[in-house]
Formats: sequence, structure tokens, C-alpha cells
Amino acid sequence: MAVIGGRAHINGITFATNSHVVRGKLSHGNISINVTRLPGIRIFKLMDQVPCLRGVSKLAKLNLKLFLSLILFFVIPWDWIFPSNDMVVTEPVWPVLAICGVVLIASVFLLKRLWQFHGAEHKAFNIYTSGTDLSMSAVKEASRISERCGTNLVVILFPILILLSSVAYQMPLLILVGSLSIGYEVFNWSSRRNHLKRAFLIASFIQKHIVTAEPTEEQMRVAIATLVKAIECEEKMVLA
Repeated sequence: MAVIGGRAHINGITFATNSHVVRGKLSHGNISINVTRLPGIRIFKLMDQVPCLRGVSKLAKLNLKLFLSLILFFVIPWDWIFPSNDMVVTEPVWPVLAICGVVLIASVFLLKRLWQFHGAEHKAFNIYTSGTDLSMSAVKEASRISERCGTNLVVILFPILILLSSVAYQMPLLILVGSLSIGYEVFNWSSRRNHLKRAFLIASFIQKHIVTAEPTEEQMRVAIATLVKAIECEEKMVLA
């Protein structure tokens, strides 16, 4: 497919292709679209052909700035900057889980606009992957649950991250890249063969009730316009 995936923002949606990142923004009822050519396309193409590296490549295309920021964060020697003492303080796990739960519940209400754009992104992308025309009526009737949502990958990624952390806890960058690489391969394999149904059921529940909401017609217009532009950009690259 020309478009490999998308992500939502508070005020818009981004769709990524193998060569471009296209961001649609909604401001005061007006839609603006910004197209950016991906740097290092040849490197990405090489990575796409190598198992394990292709997962890192696709995730980097969807959000290159965030990906590079994570790499930088894990490369910085924090132990040298903020040396720790030998005292070990243990805290009960339940208060920590309670705080995480409160933050999660609060985010459902505080980030409603983001979840609506996420729902619009899923609806448009589901129509695109089904081969149906990207009409408003089709997008309205589409599901907010997407088999290609990053939530599916996170559900698979989480146990892999825990396992690698117990083996190589002193190498956070290796844990991050290794988890992404292995997680994507497992996700790709399971989605083609319809395995790991329980994991996808969990991801579907999270998508439906937490990280997506029913979008407005304006938000769906943003999704359609951005996706159409992304398709056009990739088609021009093929014809060039």
C-alpha cells in the first residue's frame, strides 16, 4: 500500500508513506496540509528488506522526531549526570498502579479531542485498506478499531519489554530497539496468520473504550483530505 500508517494529534492527523510525511491540521474550521519528504529514504528502503530492522524503519517513518528523541534519551549517560547513592528505597506497587490508573482515566476525558482525531484516522485508514472510495459516507460507517493500530503492537511489545529488561536491564537502548524489532515481527506474523487473538481482543477493547472516540464530521474531513494527499504523494513518486 502507498500509505503505511498514521497517528493523531490534538489538532489533526498525520499519515506516512515510504517517502513522505503528510500532516493535516484543523484550525478554526479550516484544513491545512503540510507535506514533508522523509530524509534518508535509501536507508529506510534497505531497512525495510531486513527482518527486525523493518519494524524499526516503519515506526521511525511514522514519528521520526519522537523516535530520534527516544534514542537520544537512552544514549545519554544519566548515571554520570545524576549519580545515585547506594540506598535502595522500596515502595509498595499498589500506590504506583493506582496513580497510573488515575492518570489513564483522566486522560480519557482530558484528551477527548485527541481520541476523536485518532478515531477519524482509524475510520479513514480502514476504508483505504478495504479498497473502498474515501467518501464521507463510507468513513462515517467505518469502525474505529484498526488491526494496524499501534495499540496492537504495544500489547505484544509489553511482555517482550519486560522479558528483555530482566535480561539486559543495564542496556536500555538495546532493550528499546530489540523490543521494537521483535515486537513488530511477532505482530506482522500474527496479523497475517490470525494468531494471538486474545492479545488483539485486549487491544480492540483499549481502542474502542480508551484511545479512540467518535469523531466529528470536521475531523473526518481532515482525515480524508490528509490521506488523499498522502496517496497522491506516493503515486507521484512511483510515476517519477
